[in-house]
Amino acid sequence: MSGKTRPKRRTPLNRALLTLHKWAGLAAGAWLLVLGVSGILLDHDEWRWQRQMTVPESWLSMRVARLLPATVMRYVAVDEARPDRWLGGSERGLWLTEDGGENWRDVAFPGGEKPQVLRFVRPGDGKLEGIVVATDDGLWRTTGQGLGIERFALEGTRIGSLARGSRPDELVGVVGHERIFRISRADPSRIEWLNLDQVTVTGLPEQVSVYDFVFDLHFGYGIFGRTASTLINDLGGLAMAVLAVSGFLYWFLPWRWRRRSGPAPRVRRETHRWLYRTHATVFGLLALIPIVYLSVTGIILDHVVGFGNWARDVPMERSSLPPAYQYRSLGEELEQVVAYPGEPRRLSVSTRLGLLHTADGGRTWQGDSDTGDQGGNLFRVRDRVFFSNNRGMHLQRRDGDSEWSQINGPATMVSDGVWLDSVIYLKNSRGFYREQPSGDFELTGMKSPQLSGATFYLFVVDVHTGNVIHEQFKWVNDLVGGLAVLLVLTGPVLWWRWRNR
Repeated sequence: MSGKTRPKRRTPLNRALLTLHKWAGLAAGAWLLVLGVSGILLDHDEWRWQRQMTVPESWLSMRVARLLPATVMRYVAVDEARPDRWLGGSERGLWLTEDGGENWRDVAFPGGEKPQVLRFVRPGDGKLEGIVVATDDGLWRTTGQGLGIERFALEGTRIGSLARGSRPDELVGVVGHERIFRISRADPSRIEWLNLDQVTVTGLPEQVSVYDFVFDLHFGYGIFGRTASTLINDLGGLAMAVLAVSGFLYWFLPWRWRRRSGPAPRVRRETHRWLYRTHATVFGLLALIPIVYLSVTGIILDHVVGFGNWARDVPMERSSLPPAYQYRSLGEELEQVVAYPGEPRRLSVSTRLGLLHTADGGRTWQGDSDTGDQGGNLFRVRDRVFFSNNRGMHLQRRDGDSEWSQINGPATMVSDGVWLDSVIYLKNSRGFYREQPSGDFELTGMKSPQLSGATFYLFVVDVHTGNVIHEQFKWVNDLVGGLAVLLVLTGPVLWWRWRNR
């Protein structure tokens, strides 16, 4: 008899692999379900309800609770004629104080709307009337000296950045992470879009640190564009959840049926067959690669302090990395944008690989050698452009200067700034910093709104890392991540041997 010899289903190797796969799945399944669901939620910080739904602060671990002040107020404006009147906003709302921060009240959006506030730009007269507010639901404009607000333009569009344009009546902004637009204050129907589909980008860093690559890969920025990479990560998270549930049911239902009466034999067989196909064929094979890299990078990031100290100094050639690092287009890479007075063709943008500058309206872009490969917040206050990130880089540059200078004072990332009484105030998670005659910035006693509760998003961060259970739960995360890799390696072997039995 000729023909290929096929492996038998119940060989000792098959039984050993099946036993290993079963017990690894039962041991890791519950937490893989949690990691999968929470990972999908964390991939989508743009979902408004996650940023605005609150849970008791007591639900957060000490480590994650330290991040809570950064969610309260990121962007500010002040009435220069009445310096006790300030407007503040973040993804959690919009607030007004008329007593220098002692008391804040909500500024209500019409129709019960509560969009995420992502930036705002004050008119040139220094008042709180007519401030254009960028949100995840288009542009809005304040009325009644900051007491009210109305729609302005681009309803239903996420405006990730907004700044003064090259002319006093112009604004420039970023839609999502993809497109740059210019809009007239006087006539918001006049919108000009920059074409960034085919651009030339030079001066990018030739190397990317291992730390940045691992971070980008785990958080959904490291393969293709932001949308595609996030979808791949979502597939990995969904597969973890479905595999955990279907694997448990594949084992549990026969165990239960043997001990209690259940459905008819044909229904049992069909149910078992459907669970197998869902578990092995659909999700087990399709999501193998994302599960592996999410598990491995997750284990690494569980030890981010020790790993980061080493990995930030280990370079990788950017040319050898996935398409997301090649910047053949700026689509899905744009974070913040600033313009320059009287120079309509000049712009600067912050991206994942650092600052980029154009002097020809966006056809060619040059990387900023002073800031290197670091992204961060980019914004303008009067004649100064500020750049700040969470790695300790806080810089400013005056119009006309070619060099950046260090900002002394703020220890954490600066999100915004205002001009008042001939000096600049900067805002970060710790509070308000006032510029001193020496040029340094000193923390003031001005208070932010006192909001109750923590955002649901931060709670999900706490759950995903395991800190909500214990600060050393990372070792359990490591074990579960290792078991996930074992499961996706043994699973396809079992599937192949079953098909060829």
